[in-house]
Amino acid sequence: MKIANYQIENYIQRINNEKIAGCLVYGPESSVVRYRFSVIAKKIVKDLADPFLVVNIDEDKIKEDSGILADEFFAFPMFGGRKLIIIKDAGSYTAQSLKALIANKDFANKSDNFILIQGEDLSKSSALRKIVEDNPSLASIACYEDDEQVVRKFISEKLQENQLKFNLKIIDLLLEKFGKNRQLLNLEIEKIAQYFHDDKNLNLEDLSLILVDQNEISANQFVANFADKKYAIALNQLNKMLDGDFEAIALVRILSGYFQKLYNAKLMIERDGKDFDMAVKAQFLFFKIEAEFRRHLKNLSLNSLVKILGDLEKIEIKIKSTKMPPKLIFLSYIRDLAL
Repeated sequence: MKIANYQIENYIQRINNEKIAGCLVYGPESSVVRYRFSVIAKKIVKDLADPFLVVNIDEDKIKEDSGILADEFFAFPMFGGRKLIIIKDAGSYTAQSLKALIANKDFANKSDNFILIQGEDLSKSSALRKIVEDNPSLASIACYEDDEQVVRKFISEKLQENQLKFNLKIIDLLLEKFGKNRQLLNLEIEKIAQYFHDDKNLNLEDLSLILVDQNEISANQFVANFADKKYAIALNQLNKMLDGDFEAIALVRILSGYFQKLYNAKLMIERDGKDFDMAVKAQFLFFKIEAEFRRHLKNLSLNSLVKILGDLEKIEIKIKSTKMPPKLIFLSYIRDLAL
């Protein structure tokens, strides 16, 4: 059953009461997918850390045991309640397993458990998408980029939920600072509510001072640790970012861009005989990273910069040309350096 775009928000709010056995959340806008996936999960089971009510299955487990999905779906939780079966990065094996489950026409009436599946940008010909859309006991939710009006409404609703008094300039600031990422906006609004717990009247000037672009900080820290050859720390940061709001290809390009600037500056110094300060100034750096850039420029050789840029180019090509998960490709590269 396909849920129309205009119905999605209201449908998710009442999904726990819908007569369905599961839901597929997919689409090209990964941040919207993750946000809606998280909201639905918490609608089914409030405590996602409950080992008796939450089960995580992946493609490898389903590949090894094609009947595991049906076993989990029809199993009664030890202490009662509704079990949530989570499948992330679903693929062909999930589709086959789900097809076998719904072959039992009465499957949805034999269990109160809920299957929540996260997919990528699935085409209309996707087997998984067809199975879900054609079954009235399953819901299919496609996630595309929100337009600005939708995000403004989302920000307004979240501020109201946290009993914060605001004006249009506050919404403008939050939209400018955090973009259309619902997960990040929700998290930041919760932080704001805690910070201003004694005074619910938001002040634009005070709010501007405390808001920090967490994405920018995380990316800069990762790049700095990588350039300092602190690969174990960089690996840990990368893992967290890829589980959050970053895409692997975006981080590869951020890292490449930084090292390209180092390479350009190094060439100006060693080949063209330019002054160190002049070479740095020519890179038009954001002032917050200039001190680290100067240190990296002094410590890294031209040969090492060439090698890193070559490695990053190969990684980007591999991400674009193979079916391997981009996250796995990039993590493997950093992990090898750490080891």
